[in-house]
Amino acid sequence: MNTTAIILAGGRSSRMGSDKALLELGGLTVVERLIRELEPVTSRIVIAAGNKAAYERFGQEVLTDRFPEAGPLAGLHAGLESSATSWNLAVACDTPFANGGLFRALLERAEAAEARADGPAGFAAAEAILACTEGRAHPLLAAYRRSVLPSLEARLREGRLKMTAWTETLRTEYIEGETLALASGLPLEWCAFNMNKPEDYEQARLWLESGRQTD
Repeated sequence: MNTTAIILAGGRSSRMGSDKALLELGGLTVVERLIRELEPVTSRIVIAAGNKAAYERFGQEVLTDRFPEAGPLAGLHAGLESSATSWNLAVACDTPFANGGLFRALLERAEAAEARADGPAGFAAAEAILACTEGRAHPLLAAYRRSVLPSLEARLREGRLKMTAWTETLRTEYIEGETLALASGLPLEWCAFNMNKPEDYEQARLWLESGRQTD
């Protein structure tokens, strides 16, 4: 299944104090780690970024938001608007351990949802597949149908920017943490781990240096 991957890198990183996507782990920036993991499983990668110049060196198309200062919904909108594929992966730039196995699990669930919708029972096709760990859904570690674009744009025009409130209006399926851990080969707490503060970055560095993380 042809898919587009959207790396969301438009945040201000105010709590971190520097651009989270450009922090280094294991000799690579976080965005380089994500590109490495996405390339084998997607047909196109785009980076939705507020600072276009900072990301042009990574060899992927960089998009700017049509709705500036509107948070991750605006980045997802830019990615979906540029996409020519039915299904699209979305991943935040501060999830350093998300890997190919995890992305494949999301896409396999999307393919299964399509197959059910095409079957004789007449199921409505899922519009979103979200990772879910410890009861918490992760809309920035997910797969979305491009057909959600009109409802997403309506939210942006109305100034309703809470992402979980929007995803709750979609036909959504969830992949639970245990399934993600098995698919990715990662400890459960790493699957959706994100770095918001300097201490999160330090934790990620310690995990890597301890040899617990597997490529």
